[in-house]
Amino acid sequence: MLGFVASLVHAQSLNFFVNNKPDPVYEYGRQLVMPVGFGEAEFTFECWIRADGSFPIGPTIPGTEGQRVNWSDADNMPYSNPDWWFEGNFLLDGHNNADFEDGTFSLQFYGGGRVRWMFGDGTVAGLGRVRSIGAFPATLTPPLLDDRWHQLTLVRRWLAVSDAQLELWVDGVLVDSQISPARTDMRVWWDNWDGFPGGQQGWFWGVEKQAAIGVLAQYEDYKGLLDEVRFWSRAKLPMEITTGFADPVAGSEPGLVGYYPFAEGLGTTTGNVLNGSKIITLVNGGNAIWSAEDVFSILFSDGFELR
Repeated sequence: MLGFVASLVHAQSLNFFVNNKPDPVYEYGRQLVMPVGFGEAEFTFECWIRADGSFPIGPTIPGTEGQRVNWSDADNMPYSNPDWWFEGNFLLDGHNNADFEDGTFSLQFYGGGRVRWMFGDGTVAGLGRVRSIGAFPATLTPPLLDDRWHQLTLVRRWLAVSDAQLELWVDGVLVDSQISPARTDMRVWWDNWDGFPGGQQGWFWGVEKQAAIGVLAQYEDYKGLLDEVRFWSRAKLPMEITTGFADPVAGSEPGLVGYYPFAEGLGTTTGNVLNGSKIITLVNGGNAIWSAEDVFSILFSDGFELR
């Protein structure tokens, strides 16, 4: 098993590209099944991204070309009004658009190439009803539009007696954290997507889900590569993240329950190599949704030292 997983380190990645024409047809990955054990209690989620910095930063006004092409420059204060989070490019749209606080898990580019994590654990976090973990103002963190690979780590960590700390890390550095008064078992939503609108169940990679299925004519989406998606059923220690964010995995690490290296390189499904299930369906992208580039070969070629 270890040899099989290790052989996948130099693999492929997923490529999400611009939809810059009227009536765009969006390419995306749809994930309807979460790895067993992820979200029940403490957890860690990891992925590598390389956003395409050749596209401009600017306004993403609904219905305009800028909404399709630009990286959003919006940087509204979280919870300042009900739609503070509407503007932003979705790397991952796991929103429950019926009740934002019930089961949402999304990653969005905002403020000129910064990333925030939006999370709904059943508690209302003020106007907008979804928690935001991401620095405000966005200029407190560097943008990720430099055409280099960056690693994202999201953690839910138990705090005190009954609270949870939600953390967003970029390249081993803690960007922001927020305290929630709940320790909700997220599988209450994720096992059957209870309460999610019809056709919007699950996670949509690389796109805003309503645009993907035609509920909205268009929406700002992600442009770039995605690699090495991992799910853990434990909260990684801060030192683990700081010193080991760039480490490859063998597959036998404690708490690793989902690993997606995108090794297939073709086809319309990509799977969790830890159990062989094909649980992310790739839609509309054809062969163009696969890139021959993978994060570890690039890091090695750049002289990046994996600790």
